Amino acid sequence: MSRQGRTFIKLTVLFIYASLGETPPCCIAAAAVPDKLVVLTFDDSVASHYSVVRPLLKQYGFSATFFITEGFSFRTNKEDYMTWEQIAELHRDGFEIGNHTRDHMGVNARNLDQLTGQLEAINAHCLEHGIPRPTSFAYPGNAIHLDALPVLQRLGIRLARRGGAPERPYEGGRGFAFEPGVDHPLLIPSAGDARPDWTVADFKRAVRQARHGKVAVLQFHGVPDNEHPWVHTPPALFVQYLDYLQRNGYRVIGLRDLAQFLDPAPKSAEPMAVIEKRKSAVTNATLVRGETLDAQSGQPLGCRLSIRDRNGVWYFPDSDSTNGTALPYQVRNWINTNALEMHTTLSAHPFEVELPPGHYTFTAERGKEYFPEVREVVVGEHALDLKIHLRRWIDMASRGWFGGDTHAHRKPAELPNLMLAEDLNVAFPMVYWTTDADVPPNRSNRNFKGEFPAAPVKLDATHVYYPRNTEYEIFTTAKRAHTLGALLAVNHQTVFDLSALPISRVAERAHAEGALLDLEKHNWPWSMALVPLVRPDLFELANNHHWETEFSITNWAVPAPAWMQIGGGSDNEREWTHYGFLTYYALLDCGFRLSPAAGTANGVHPVPLGFSRVYVHLPRGFSYEAWINGLKTGRSFVTTGPMLFATVNGDDPGYGYKRLARAEDKQRFAVKGEVVSAEPIDKIELVVNGEVVRAIHPTPRRGQSGAHQSYFEETVEIEESGWIAVRCWEERAEGRFRFAHTAPWFVEVEGRPLQPRREEAEFLVQQVEVEIAHSSAVLSSQELEEYRRALNIYQSIARTAK
Repeated sequence: MSRQGRTFIKLTVLFIYASLGETPPCCIAAAAVPDKLVVLTFDDSVASHYSVVRPLLKQYGFSATFFITEGFSFRTNKEDYMTWEQIAELHRDGFEIGNHTRDHMGVNARNLDQLTGQLEAINAHCLEHGIPRPTSFAYPGNAIHLDALPVLQRLGIRLARRGGAPERPYEGGRGFAFEPGVDHPLLIPSAGDARPDWTVADFKRAVRQARHGKVAVLQFHGVPDNEHPWVHTPPALFVQYLDYLQRNGYRVIGLRDLAQFLDPAPKSAEPMAVIEKRKSAVTNATLVRGETLDAQSGQPLGCRLSIRDRNGVWYFPDSDSTNGTALPYQVRNWINTNALEMHTTLSAHPFEVELPPGHYTFTAERGKEYFPEVREVVVGEHALDLKIHLRRWIDMASRGWFGGDTHAHRKPAELPNLMLAEDLNVAFPMVYWTTDADVPPNRSNRNFKGEFPAAPVKLDATHVYYPRNTEYEIFTTAKRAHTLGALLAVNHQTVFDLSALPISRVAERAHAEGALLDLEKHNWPWSMALVPLVRPDLFELANNHHWETEFSITNWAVPAPAWMQIGGGSDNEREWTHYGFLTYYALLDCGFRLSPAAGTANGVHPVPLGFSRVYVHLPRGFSYEAWINGLKTGRSFVTTGPMLFATVNGDDPGYGYKRLARAEDKQRFAVKGEVVSAEPIDKIELVVNGEVVRAIHPTPRRGQSGAHQSYFEETVEIEESGWIAVRCWEERAEGRFRFAHTAPWFVEVEGRPLQPRREEAEFLVQQVEVEIAHSSAVLSSQELEEYRRALNIYQSIARTAK
């Protein structure tokens, strides 16, 4: 097998595991701890855990651990304590049930011989009520003893939570965050032990420790707690805590979920060593507050903010407003760990972050239409207040252009923050996502939880998302690892209950519902075979391998054919981009009218939402219906940076021209336009029937906004039916670039049909022949028949090639 073949197999396996959110068997290790990871725990079986805490956690979508004891007046006082049936219902709701001893027995040297019986009594009651044997434990009264550790291990306890002591005094409820690999898993400290006199500031102090590989484990008792008022939490204050966690993008889990962050073969260490070290530690952090403002109007702006110190450590701010939101995003590419995206999307409210004294780089960005602002900040011992001004270099909405991302993997509940921070007008979250050819989207375990309506959700007059979209991204076929490819259905009505094969059924259903089908990437094994079968509406010309960070998905899937003269087609970013262009051109030349689309797969890849973006021209003003229609008909261009405004004979992209054949050889078309860009444009190219017929090297001039403006006006001649498009290139430092590409204008000449070039048609034929051979041992005869239909269509087209 060739090196390229071996690489493809390796990367396919990595893709499979990455898409499933799992670690390849060859790479099993403790998962990296993300910032803003919080564990909620509740002690003592208090009745309010069921009546107050349970519905609130379900409302916010948070997990938690409830530590059960029959101590105090549990057996007789059902006004203040739960019943076992209620405890069982907590388990059925998905919450973890942990062990807190039968009698709330504080562990000490005198009663260690009773610990086994105390734990087994709770274990037995759990089993009686259909609750699994607990594997998590909380020390009653937060009293610990090292000789209890072997007892806990013998009884199957994997994780045990203590209080903030002995590092911190009990009074005040303060503590330290848990450090996986440093703290003993049976001596997990509480970052905070809630008290009735706590304020939101106390809560923030506890959860802000959840950074740099540390987890904030929080300890609560009753909400309210009538029998133990000294650890009572007022319900209204508890709601504020949960709201703060949600608005600021904290991930909230139960104690058992920490297992994924623990090394399966931990190094032995003295359990008390880190505790003694912390006793002398002094928290040294300074509060930095700031806000992002429009440089022209002075109005608050949402933005994407990255904060990094000189050692390469990232920091993630919170919102400093009751109504504000802050969502952290921490994604590294699983192949190239240097390719990463670390930022927080902030609503248009002040933010705050605690930083140790030192030097930091703050980078604020907002979508495509503002210059980034990079600020070097020196943090000392005194609090800082920052004002970051973002300068707009173009206002696309004022020109009637509105941008969208057709491929996102973010929860719909996150989109109000994300879309406004990125000034993205339209988004399509893939709430249904199947990676197995035999599993219909409605039954996939990759789906987001919730009900998603078949109607656009309006954030304001010009920002809207459509929540019912599906991705078929097939890595498993006929119960074996067998990659096919990806097809997106956006804007559909029903929840699809159709498996991926036969794919023509999916296409018929989608088109009957008014959905648009988007060919997600051009070099999946499946991709070219899909086109004649499903007649996709869209082609992701700016796709989710175009990133702001370095290009990383190299040497994978189907390599580029030799006639393209671009090497393997994915050795680097420029090859990858040309491979997409030339594949798109081959399909257009063969008569398939696909409009260009742009998608990021933000949520999976290290790329911001809307980095690749498709702009649709709506001169009469924005509406979702007009935007989706403009996307389909190609009144659009895609971009990773520059803004490309072009007309042919005064008409927008997507326009079609028809004329009768006449004696004269050619018809002239006036191609005119402007490119506006943050950095100077290097080249503008006119493409006719897949070939660059004119390359223009403009001399950009700088406008009042600071943007670079480049104008062009050319004439092209067409003799036969065909199409025209315009593309441009914005060169950046270190060989990087940004590009833009219009949708095509189509020309029909009666009696002179468009003829594809022979290499293009033969390329499509060969792709399907290879896929038939690739899948013949996996697919049924009915499923292979689809491929044969696609092959016949391509072969028929190839007979007309020149």
